[in-house]
Amino acid sequence: MKNQVIVVEGRNDASRLKQIFPQTTIITTNGSAIDENSIEILIELDKTHDIILFLDPDHAGERIRRLLSKKINHVHHAFLDQEKAYSKNKKKIGIEHATDEDIIKALSEMKIVAHESNSDITHTFLYEIKLKGHKDSKNLRHILSTKMKIGYVNGKTLYQRLKTFNIMKQEVIEVLRESSS
Repeated sequence: MKNQVIVVEGRNDASRLKQIFPQTTIITTNGSAIDENSIEILIELDKTHDIILFLDPDHAGERIRRLLSKKINHVHHAFLDQEKAYSKNKKKIGIEHATDEDIIKALSEMKIVAHESNSDITHTFLYEIKLKGHKDSKNLRHILSTKMKIGYVNGKTLYQRLKTFNIMKQEVIEVLRESSS
């Protein structure tokens, strides 16, 4: 495995990770205001390092994740569940608020992008198993995305992540079956 660079949103996230992983290279995006210079640095680092996107589980984090995923070739994704990223007063959300254990677990369960996906997932399949277009779809997606460690998703993002991480229909069915028992 190549050296790793973990990408986080802000300096508080970076200092939190440095407490746990003092030797790790961490780059901040400065929130959703990531500039072209930072993107160019990450593209250059991508040639020699594994780039791990470990962004806040909110709208801004998802926006940065989408942007960088399009620009970086060898990207890994680590996801922290929203419930584990809230501040004590529940007013802020971010990596900086998570416990050491939750951060370590999220990074140990990171997903690697499959550039040549063999996933057999279709929109029709997601509709048929009620992950899209049904009254309880949001709840089912939450259960699935939490169990599969693919971050918070809406219907469109679920489809993209399942394809991106090369997840097959059978895996989805098994996770939902285990969750309902």
